[in-house]
Amino acid sequence: MRDSSPSAVKDLTEFLVEGEKPPASEWRLRMIRSEQCLSYAAWNERTREALLVDPKREDIDAYRAIHRELAGYLWLGVIDSHTHADHISAAAQMAEEFRTPLIMHVAAPSPRVHIRVAKSTLIPARAAPLRILATPGHTPDSITPIWGPFLFGGDTILFGDTGRDDLPGGSPACHYESVQTLKEVASAETIVLPGHDHRGGRASSWATQLRVNASLTQSREDFVREASAFEAPAPKLLKDSLRENFR
Repeated sequence: MRDSSPSAVKDLTEFLVEGEKPPASEWRLRMIRSEQCLSYAAWNERTREALLVDPKREDIDAYRAIHRELAGYLWLGVIDSHTHADHISAAAQMAEEFRTPLIMHVAAPSPRVHIRVAKSTLIPARAAPLRILATPGHTPDSITPIWGPFLFGGDTILFGDTGRDDLPGGSPACHYESVQTLKEVASAETIVLPGHDHRGGRASSWATQLRVNASLTQSREDFVREASAFEAPAPKLLKDSLRENFR
C-alpha cells in the first residue's frame, strides 16, 4: 500500500552541513526524503537541464511537483543507483512520465532500463557531462553518478560511512575498489549526496568526507574485515522491493 504521508523536501542549503560552501548559483538541488531513504532532483538554471536520482514510490507527488516547476527543462535521465532492497523504486514510472531514459548498470535485472552502463561512461550535457561510474560492492549493479558539483552516493558512500555489503550480491572487496575509484575522480569541492541518512539527510564536500569518513582512508584489509563482519536485520520491505524492482 502506498504511504500517504507527505515527503520531506529540502533545498541543498537546508541540509548542507555547517561550514560547507554551496556550488555556483546556477546549480540547484532538492532532497526528497521519506524515512531514511533519500532521493534527489538536480538542475542547472542556465542550461535548463535536470536529473532525477533514486526516486521512491512514496514520493511520486513530490517529483511531479518539481517536474511542473521545471516546465520546459530537458531531463537528462532518471537514474537508479542500484536495485534497491529497502524500497520500491519509482524510476521507471518517472522516466516514462518525464519522457527521459531510465539509466542503470548493465547488471540491473529490470527490463525497463533504457540505458545500461557497463563501465565508467560520460553522457554529454550542456551544463557539464553526466559521468556514470560503475561502483559495485553494495550490489553488483551499483553505480555512482556525478553531474557538475554533485556526487550521488547511493549506498556506496554515505555520510561518514559506506553502505552495507551483507545482502545477496554484496562484496566488501568490490566495495573497497569502488571507493578507490571515487577517490581518484572526486574533487575536494564535490558535494556528496548519500542515499540514506539516519539523521534525516546531510550533504558535505568530498574534503569533509575524507576527514570524517574512516571508510575512505582504511586499508583494504581493514575495510574488508569490518564490512564482512557487519550484521543487521534485513530490510523490512526486502521481498516486496526486490519483487517490484526486478520487474
